[in-house]
Amino acid sequence: MVATSGLMPGTFMVMATKLGEAKKTAVDNFATVRSSGLIAMDLPPGDELVSVCLATDKDDVIMVTRHGQSIRFGVDTLRAASRTSGGVRAMRFTKDDAIISMDKVDPEGYLLVVSELGYGKITPVSAYPRQHRAGSGVRTFKIVEKTGVATAARVVTPEQQVMLISGQGMMTRTPVKEEDPRKGITTQGRSTQGVRVMMLEAGDKLVAITTFEDVKAT
Repeated sequence: MVATSGLMPGTFMVMATKLGEAKKTAVDNFATVRSSGLIAMDLPPGDELVSVCLATDKDDVIMVTRHGQSIRFGVDTLRAASRTSGGVRAMRFTKDDAIISMDKVDPEGYLLVVSELGYGKITPVSAYPRQHRAGSGVRTFKIVEKTGVATAARVVTPEQQVMLISGQGMMTRTPVKEEDPRKGITTQGRSTQGVRVMMLEAGDKLVAITTFEDVKAT
């Protein structure tokens, strides 16, 4: 779900699929929506939409795979397409890998990556080089047996709070960063496995994250 306060000219809906395709469509193509909905993207058999964000041609986006690879590229490298068209190759990876997330880059932000067994970390977005679209990207999370595969990723800012949600309906809330190093999420380099950010019961897995601004009472 993407929320917007208005359909600004020059803004695009940028979409990413599980199999590594991406597409951008001018947001004003969605100004009028029928009760039955609108086609937003033509997907080939076996593929599915995993992430959508609002961006302009001045922005970069970053994609992350379940095996811990990532790629950052400019929105301007995608041609503007109609609603009913398919996407183009945005990232290449092995057959057993898949895209789990795409988000718009905040140059001052951090990339938060979490794994299915409750590990996670944040890494400055500046550590991710801008690359050509359709490459294999760079390592962003070291996958080992204790971490499990990457399950969610999001560009965050230090002022935000993160909610971590498990498949069995458990939820943990934590700040992205705090002055107290014992709180918040650990900042680490790209090719690391992170630290435990959520305790899970046997058989449970971390499946989703969401962020929000921390509004302190006055």
